[in-house]
Amino acid sequence: MELILGHNQFIGISHISEERSREREKKFSKIENIYNVVEAASELGYKSMIMETHPRMVEFFSYYNENKTFDMDFYLQVPYVAGYVKKMNEKGIMGLVSDLVSQTGFLGAGGMALKGAANFLKRDYMSLAMSVLKFEVSPFSDINIKSLLLHNVFTDLLLALEMTDAFTEFERYVKDDLDLDPGFITLNFPLLKNNFEKWDINPSFVMTPVNPQGYDMNPSREVVEENISNYNGKIIAMNLLGGGAFSVEESNSYIRGFDNINHCVIGASSKEHLNELITIFNSI
Repeated sequence: MELILGHNQFIGISHISEERSREREKKFSKIENIYNVVEAASELGYKSMIMETHPRMVEFFSYYNENKTFDMDFYLQVPYVAGYVKKMNEKGIMGLVSDLVSQTGFLGAGGMALKGAANFLKRDYMSLAMSVLKFEVSPFSDINIKSLLLHNVFTDLLLALEMTDAFTEFERYVKDDLDLDPGFITLNFPLLKNNFEKWDINPSFVMTPVNPQGYDMNPSREVVEENISNYNGKIIAMNLLGGGAFSVEESNSYIRGFDNINHCVIGASSKEHLNELITIFNSI
């Protein structure tokens, strides 16, 4: 079982309590604290990490490049949904495009953004979306990205609207223009699986909740289990511990019931917890 280090703890997210969220927010506001945990994970045998295009993770990446004492592969989750929602609420779509330009230090970024804005006014949403995606990924160009994963908010919305073209264009753009492997995150694996089979879409990875209590497994744990059992692609299990609500032993026993799941995202904030997780999940 390949354990992939999660990132939620580093951006102050906890599914257990607000108090824990505040504790994590305070601790990991110092980027070196994130680096120390990831370095400890690498020393224990973790080879990969999920990283969202959150401003704090952009800071972490810069710190990682400057102080590199270990190697790590990354699964990059796009876009940073909360940031875009906040900016659009405050400034509108044109303000959002302007901010994207100011955050980018690449030659020609202004032209890309202006082209994207013009296309938006012409209702060419797809071109704008691909321009935004380019901006999101550009700060991470120097790392080994194993897969570029579309956030579940967008994946599940596009699935509900049956927007086949959006999925095929995302796959094409990620493969051909960014030279990366596309993947998707979903909270409704059966819907994604059934639609992707109809649309002949075969992503490199699908990340979805899999856990013994059915947390975030839609429409039900039983239906998700059935669809996972006859899926031929690569699945990354997330929410396996329910943010700490389920025991490591229970979750390990449960995930071993799936022959075709070999990747799990695990969140941890200390070397001790990281060691406990890798010891239990790698035990026979």
